[in-house]
Amino acid sequence: MNSFRLTTFSIFLVLLAFVLFVGGLAPYYLFYIFILTLLLPLIHSLITLRKIQGNVKIPIGSLYVGDKIEIEYRVENNSRFWVTYIEIQSNITYLLTGKISEKSVLNLRPKSGFTKKETVVLNKRGYYDLGEINVTIHDVFDFYSFNKNISSNSSLLVYPEIIRLSSLKTSANNKSGEMLAESLTFQDRNNIASLRDYREGDSIKSVHWKLTAKKDSTIVKDYEHRVDTNTVIFLNNENSLYMDDVNRRLEDKAVDVALSIISYCLDRNLEVILETQNEGRYIRIKGKQSSDLKPYLEELTRLRGNGALNIKALISTQMDVISKGTTVIVINPNLDKTLGSIGIELRAKNLYPILIIVTDRENNTGFIDTSIEKRLLEEGVPIYNIDYYSSIKDILEV
Repeated sequence: MNSFRLTTFSIFLVLLAFVLFVGGLAPYYLFYIFILTLLLPLIHSLITLRKIQGNVKIPIGSLYVGDKIEIEYRVENNSRFWVTYIEIQSNITYLLTGKISEKSVLNLRPKSGFTKKETVVLNKRGYYDLGEINVTIHDVFDFYSFNKNISSNSSLLVYPEIIRLSSLKTSANNKSGEMLAESLTFQDRNNIASLRDYREGDSIKSVHWKLTAKKDSTIVKDYEHRVDTNTVIFLNNENSLYMDDVNRRLEDKAVDVALSIISYCLDRNLEVILETQNEGRYIRIKGKQSSDLKPYLEELTRLRGNGALNIKALISTQMDVISKGTTVIVINPNLDKTLGSIGIELRAKNLYPILIIVTDRENNTGFIDTSIEKRLLEEGVPIYNIDYYSSIKDILEV
């Protein structure tokens, strides 16, 4: 193409020289024909480019990570001229999956259009403005090429996948909603934890009579011990902790952990509060039943590692107003002295802290200071390390 343009430019210079220095009818005639040969494709291309329009159609409704969707985009030639050579490529698939979609090369008749459908699997939570359709028009001689970006007003909100927990670990003496507690006062006789042989002092009401009749020994039922109380989740998304977060993996894991705990509480009509931030804006969401899940989903879907407050500032403003006996879950990428002192302070205020550290060992992001971990465990503060590839259910379920 470059050699062709060089040849064209050379011909133009030769004809211009003849017109200027030789003159005569023939040189002018050839020169004007040559100019028209250059101008007509240019005018044709500009007219058709102006008349090129497009739109994008996306599914309506709630979408979650893992869903497969079909995206349809259409480019129309609304002019009265043929578009002899047009390249069409959308960046929508790349935004949603990271994969570059195939370029379509074709021609378009007057008043006609081209429709393409792409099926994609949503693999990242987030809010997506669906970008642009890039159109490139070439004239029939390939003298010119013009680009046009057709903006889409469509957007997608892709919710994170909800990991359903059947139970939730707490500290040894914790009384946290439907989380396990120790006192017999809080036995839930609708949920059997285990069966065992009779021991002196066991209540006669706990005897499993049908199983006892089949065996030579008395079998009793152990019940899960439960009590209703509040849970507060601090999800720390301080900007400095997520600067090296590859492909937002720490963000996504922290969101998955928070959402799994929130869903667990709401499904059991337990009050749960989420505390986090968006740049300098403090975010607090409160709910107590499954119908309250939507605000949590909306906020966690948009969550980024852009917080202005550090973990101490995030928690200290709320620490004195949290009711005694509340379970305080802190989700953070690092376990350092600052977080360690917060854990001990929460414990001293008769709260039940649980520290969940999300890490990405493969990319060496997030860390745990083992000396701080040891001290916290001695103080009765449970710590759970959830790596990017770790199963949340395996670690958090009892």
